[in-house]
Amino acid sequence: MGAGKTSVGQALAKLLRWSFVDLDQEIELQQEATIREIFQRHGESRFREIETAALRAMLEQVSAPTVIALGGGTFIRPCNVDLLRSSGARVVFLETLIEEMLERCRTGPQSFDDNLRPLASDPDAFRELYAQRLPQYRRADLTVSTAGKTAEENARGVAVGLRLAAG
Repeated sequence: MGAGKTSVGQALAKLLRWSFVDLDQEIELQQEATIREIFQRHGESRFREIETAALRAMLEQVSAPTVIALGGGTFIRPCNVDLLRSSGARVVFLETLIEEMLERCRTGPQSFDDNLRPLASDPDAFRELYAQRLPQYRRADLTVSTAGKTAEENARGVAVGLRLAAG
């Protein structure tokens, strides 16, 4: 959460002239509810089931080169990792300073309690969640450090790191 997956993903898609899809946005369209509302109504477990189904459908439907921005918890579930690997997707971890992610999750006048990102409502819990997820994130095909870089610079780093563009 707050690592810049959407902005870097959009910049990467533009750079490569590929399509771009944000998994969370697709889920919200399909469910006609925000991620926060889905969490509130059904809990995280049900959300993860919905997320896996949406990922599976998306991977089956993609027919052209596409950048997909995954939710922060998508790559944590082994079934999702298997779906991504079996589809030939290459996964990138955007390594971002935790305080920067917290600040991005806190955009606007919202307090942490009103945050649209349900797992970012408590800064200490956010830090703990990130520490728990970090070992799984490190299993991505490529890690790009985002510190001090624009979305476009990070997109270039991803493209070069995955050998999709010259440095």
